[in-house]
Amino acid sequence: RPDRVSHNRIPTKMKLALALLCAPAVAFMAPAQQTAGVVMYGNGKYDDKLWDMAAKKDVWGEWDPNSPRSDMNFNPFERDVNGNGPDCSGYFPGQGKYKDPQRPSVDFASMMAEKEVMAEIEANPKAGDKPGAPGCL
Repeated sequence: RPDRVSHNRIPTKMKLALALLCAPAVAFMAPAQQTAGVVMYGNGKYDDKLWDMAAKKDVWGEWDPNSPRSDMNFNPFERDVNGNGPDCSGYFPGQGKYKDPQRPSVDFASMMAEKEVMAEIEANPKAGDKPGAPGCL
């Protein structure tokens, strides 16, 4: 009808032009395609084995603070800036190769025994165990 005037009609060509202008912005905001990656874990002596105090003492006994840090040469009692201990290969939570170790069951008596072992280790540090040494964090 000629007496009706429609002010909200947008010509088809205008709609097409707007769609083409917005397409790059939509593609930019779309989430990135994720690719499946291979996660490589460390090769520590106690990988897939129980990571208890005896295992940690064994790794600590073989640790050489003057040799470069590696999957087989690290201080299992060392802590990162967040207070986390390393896994069986010397990696900390948040690092790409970190693998949650198999932990033993603990009770109060075993915690007290570990506390005594830790006090002895802390009282007798290895030669070369100092910040900045090659085998230290």
